[in-house]
Amino acid sequence: MKLLLVIPSLDGGGAERVMTALANAWVNDGHAVTLVTLAAGLDDKYKLDAAVRRVALDVTGHSATAMDAIGHNLIRIRALRREIHLAEPDAIISFLTRTNVLVLIAAGKWRARVIVSERSAPGARWVGGVWRALARPLYRRAAAVVAQTRRCADQLEALAGCTVEVIPNPVAPASCDGAAIAPAGGGEDAKTVLAVGRLVPKKGFDLLIAAFAQVAQRHPSWQLEIVGEGRSRHSLVRAIRHHGLADRIALPGFDRNVRERMKRADLFVLPSLIEGFPNALLEAMAEGKACISFDCEMGPRELITHGENGWLVSTGDTRGLAVALDMLMQDDALRAELGARAREVCDLYSTSAILGQWNRLLARTTTAPASHPTAAARHTV
Repeated sequence: MKLLLVIPSLDGGGAERVMTALANAWVNDGHAVTLVTLAAGLDDKYKLDAAVRRVALDVTGHSATAMDAIGHNLIRIRALRREIHLAEPDAIISFLTRTNVLVLIAAGKWRARVIVSERSAPGARWVGGVWRALARPLYRRAAAVVAQTRRCADQLEALAGCTVEVIPNPVAPASCDGAAIAPAGGGEDAKTVLAVGRLVPKKGFDLLIAAFAQVAQRHPSWQLEIVGEGRSRHSLVRAIRHHGLADRIALPGFDRNVRERMKRADLFVLPSLIEGFPNALLEAMAEGKACISFDCEMGPRELITHGENGWLVSTGDTRGLAVALDMLMQDDALRAELGARAREVCDLYSTSAILGQWNRLLARTTTAPASHPTAAARHTV
């Protein structure tokens, strides 16, 4: 098949990681894949297979006025339309709401071959104004609409008035071997709480810092690492200094090899206030780590059964998060028990199972044959 994949950028994040992984798996399965970003591509964080045709349109930018926004979006639509005509795809797969709308407008006669995917919980605030007005009728004309969880799909069906498929994210099985990994540093007794994600308000890292500060004195051998990059870095640095924890809390930035950090970590925390399907949590569970997560509206509850394979805390409850941290930081046996059960996600969300779902969707929505799902087992997503 000829597949055209579209996303705003590859500058880090769960949606970008999944689309890169799908592109790589599909070219290795013999498909011709073009991956298009609206951004210039200078800040790509994920590595594409050399066989993937990479197109960076460089049509992003700030719009100072409504007229500017209209003009910029017309430029984006023309650029997308040009690439669609050049690729002549059997199927187009687009991620993220505004890009989905632009692709559906640009697709023209290819619109019936467009599969759009929402990558976070739509909620009551799912896109506003003109974007919502456009998304509702356009989504109904797409070949398929994909969400990552059933709860997200139910919300989207109510908001957009269309049937929504559910395909969760895959997790790479390569690290699911239970091998012991040496600590990251700080001596034999040093232990690490790890968090991963964009440094933006909705990820709740300010609340994690506040919770860690409440228990740090009781656990002097523990440190906190928050891996990622984003606009909240300066405010998080100020919070760390405010608590006097500059020597205990690190913000090392974006890391392409975050799974290596997960292997070395002793405890993983997802303090997000909103999620779609949390890749970082899924990967930490695959590494056999005890995980604590806010029970935000979508995502964590699909992965964690409280007290069995992880720990859930009421969303935004800083004190509750501190209590959970205190309990798990002092209980090696409980961390080991939760981590052992967490590793079962390797089977539930395996590469072959999830890529197989995408392939079956492609087979249903196109006239060209999709690859056999079992072929996905050869690849790592």
